[in-house]
Amino acid sequence: MSAWQERNAQMIQKLALKTRKRDVPDTGVVLGMEAGKVYAPKELPRIAIAPGVKAAASWGRGTLLEVLKMEAGAQYPEQVIAGELIMLVEAGSGVCHIDGRSVELEKGSIFYLTEGMRRSLQAGQEGLEALDIFSPVRADHLKLAGVPLPVGVDGSFPDLSTEPPSHQAGKVYRFDELVVTPIIMPGKTAADPITARTRLIWGRHFMLSFVEMDAHTSFPMHIHPEDQLMLVREGVMEEGIIDEWLPMRGDQRHIILQPGGMIHGAKLSPQGARVVDVFWPVRPDYLEMGRQQAEPSS
Repeated sequence: MSAWQERNAQMIQKLALKTRKRDVPDTGVVLGMEAGKVYAPKELPRIAIAPGVKAAASWGRGTLLEVLKMEAGAQYPEQVIAGELIMLVEAGSGVCHIDGRSVELEKGSIFYLTEGMRRSLQAGQEGLEALDIFSPVRADHLKLAGVPLPVGVDGSFPDLSTEPPSHQAGKVYRFDELVVTPIIMPGKTAADPITARTRLIWGRHFMLSFVEMDAHTSFPMHIHPEDQLMLVREGVMEEGIIDEWLPMRGDQRHIILQPGGMIHGAKLSPQGARVVDVFWPVRPDYLEMGRQQAEPSS
């Protein structure tokens, strides 16, 4: 048992926290981040994918989150998706070639690709900045990051899906097309004031939750069996990790890895915050929220 797990077990008992039971496979992936530590992208392994195409890489056991930056006119070579990919354009523009057809990308473009599909990119005149999230973790990119997979390990895992993906593979959506749904905090009901909302998109293997949290609010300490990579996109907050509070800022693009079972929560500043949570495997309780948000009101 690691040092954080010992502290974590003591705090779970002290706070009488409960979690869902779930068997999450060990993929054998070597982590490049210390669990429960806040990083800025400049502190993470940086990989050169192609001339003018670079990314800061962070990963857990089942997902790889890359903060991608492409210079004006740069080209991202064609790749065959080995598992699943979700891409969100955060700035700039470009063209994406998906299975031989071309689609225009701009800020807020988001899409899901699945196994066997092909993707290449060309940045526009202003370059392109995006989030690329892969599952399973890409062995070739870990090698570029200087943390190769151990011999005999490929990072794969059984298909754990219980629901189909939320969005059509290969179709480009606008971020604001993702339905906003309230998050009911642990111990709360729908009758209580809503202080956090999310936009969800998921595949078979992993889920993205784009969360907006109101100013001067908090997210109670809790645990769940799924791994969680979190990137702060806007605002200022403190992330509670076991028995300490860690400052996180959107202007510094702070990222943290919270393995399954790690206690965490949040305190929000006067600015509030917007974050993206990458969950692996897909969270069944959030799937239920997703089903409810997709159903027409009666």
